[in-house]
Amino acid sequence: MHILHIINVRWFNATAWYAFRLAKAGKDVGDCPAIAGLENSPIIQTAKSYGIATFEAIFNSNNPFVIFKNFFKLKKFIKKFVPDVVVCHRGEMFWLIAFYKFLFRPKWKLIRVRGDIRPPTKDIISKFTHNICTDKIITPNKFMAENYLKFLNTSPNKVEVIYGGVDTLFFKPDNNLRQKMRKEFGFNNEDLVISVVGRFDPVKGHKIFLEACGQVYNEGLKNLKILLIGFPANISSDEIMAMAKISGVDHITYITGKRNDINALMNACDLGVISSIGSEAICRVAMELMASGVSVIASTAGVLPEMFPNENLYEMFNSNELSQRIKKHKKFLQIYDERDFYKEFKKACKDK
Repeated sequence: MHILHIINVRWFNATAWYAFRLAKAGKDVGDCPAIAGLENSPIIQTAKSYGIATFEAIFNSNNPFVIFKNFFKLKKFIKKFVPDVVVCHRGEMFWLIAFYKFLFRPKWKLIRVRGDIRPPTKDIISKFTHNICTDKIITPNKFMAENYLKFLNTSPNKVEVIYGGVDTLFFKPDNNLRQKMRKEFGFNNEDLVISVVGRFDPVKGHKIFLEACGQVYNEGLKNLKILLIGFPANISSDEIMAMAKISGVDHITYITGKRNDINALMNACDLGVISSIGSEAICRVAMELMASGVSVIASTAGVLPEMFPNENLYEMFNSNELSQRIKKHKKFLQIYDERDFYKEFKKACKDK
């Protein structure tokens, strides 16, 4: 099956990750994927490194001339590639491709993947492009799927929820990596290593996480160690350590910085926390941690309540509740394998 993924984002965010995992899993099973994106963007670079066909263009321009110029360039690529399915992971080009699909009736199916946590617009163009021109709408969580039913009156048969999946040959329990990483940071076998994985940004909730860790540490959990797998974005490392100091845990807090061995670092952990206070439409980190054999406690942001039992959830912003979950939670490992992810996606593509 030939599948073209159009993913015009400037950075490798969760939406790009979702598109790439589908393309990579498709290539692994012998299908023929291609990725269209912004010139020299991270998603294009990553696709090229895996030998996936690419098409680059200035998709996000506000100039009508540039928009249509690049659309016709893409049209030529589509004609040459001969896709069975075209997948729009962003909205900028979706409306144009949807109208083209309606007017010229090509044989390929049009799939809209909605990774944006915001609800779809309710205008007549949005209803037309989604309900009439599109063959299937895929969302990475239930609440976004419900938005289509609520705001656009989309048929339930047209909307599919597919959470995503990780490379379980890469993210997996590995005791050798665990011992290596724990030795690097000076952790012993008795230490309880708790981690947040993600860039240093207010939306990731590091302040609340560190407050909760301070509470359980001061209540007697003296073997606690905190491993922050991340790097500065909108918060500096010094600011993170200042938060840790206020919570009384700066002396047991370790920052990895930007690393390429995320799977090894995850293996060093005993417990992962998704402390986000927003977003999390997909949450690949939760999938990667569980695939690595690490149980997870999560806030109620985004898709997380759909992924975890109540014993592993806490109300976001509530550090007291998070501290209680750290002391008492359920050992829970739900594996999201990218091969199963692709099977679900491919089935959705074939369904009428």
